[in-house]
Amino acid sequence: MDPWLILYVTGFISMDLIGIPGNLFILFAFLHIFHHHGKVTMGEIILAELALSNLLVILTWGIPITLQTTGLIKVYKDIFCQINLYFYCIGRAMSVSITSILGCFQCVSITPTAKLCLPLKRKFLDHLYAILVLLWIFNLIVSSTRLLYSTVSLKNVTSPYVLSYSYCFVIFPSYLVYLGNGVIYVVRDLFFLSLMMLTSGYLLHVFYNHRKQVKCIQVYMNKHAEIQAAKAVLTLLIMYIISFGLDNVFWIITLYAYKWSHRITEARIFFDSCYSAISPVVIILTNKKIQMGLRCSKKEKKP
Repeated sequence: MDPWLILYVTGFISMDLIGIPGNLFILFAFLHIFHHHGKVTMGEIILAELALSNLLVILTWGIPITLQTTGLIKVYKDIFCQINLYFYCIGRAMSVSITSILGCFQCVSITPTAKLCLPLKRKFLDHLYAILVLLWIFNLIVSSTRLLYSTVSLKNVTSPYVLSYSYCFVIFPSYLVYLGNGVIYVVRDLFFLSLMMLTSGYLLHVFYNHRKQVKCIQVYMNKHAEIQAAKAVLTLLIMYIISFGLDNVFWIITLYAYKWSHRITEARIFFDSCYSAISPVVIILTNKKIQMGLRCSKKEKKP
């Protein structure tokens, strides 16, 4: 067997085994917290949405590719391809969007409550629910091209504007639609990547000042938990920038090169999903509420 194929299959199987239970644990932990306390914080809602988005990515992307590459399922039907790819694109888009929003939320949380900053903080927090809903609506609409143009076969296809998604193909009717769709995807991702870089820079600045002048920073960051939460978010931001940054480099190349190396496409597919599997591990290891929720649920099961 080809060593590349072995590595590729092993990578996706590992991703499924880590990502699915990891994201389910996060959702279960927050449901447990809500059940016992009757409420969850905004930060916990954002993390829960991130876990849901990551779970969508793995269920609609990691598992189908694993089943196909291992030979358990050789060919999918068009309807499966269309629905699966649609929800995958929604999950991926929400993953980048919510990670960016999480970074903004963390920056707002540790920003000093000065008179100039307070109105901006209030506006952001007051409109956060609306922002999250609008992001879902926007990505549901933008991803609709996958419902319209997806197929599992390239037979009788005359259009050269095709995007390969391993087990599925998106056939665009014209270059204008092909390029327009690609530009929207790239601009959206670059916008959120830029936002992540800004928030990462701010958090690094905060940590630098915290090391340099601990007493000064304690005026607006007097809890150790806040520092740990900010570090966890920074880790997620850096992970996303690396993972999806590589994916977007490959995406830009495919816009101008229709016939590209199959292995480069497979590498893009793998990097596209890495964040969804690794991020729940970071969240679980750094979030004490999730750890406590899991411990409490285990104690309740004991007689």
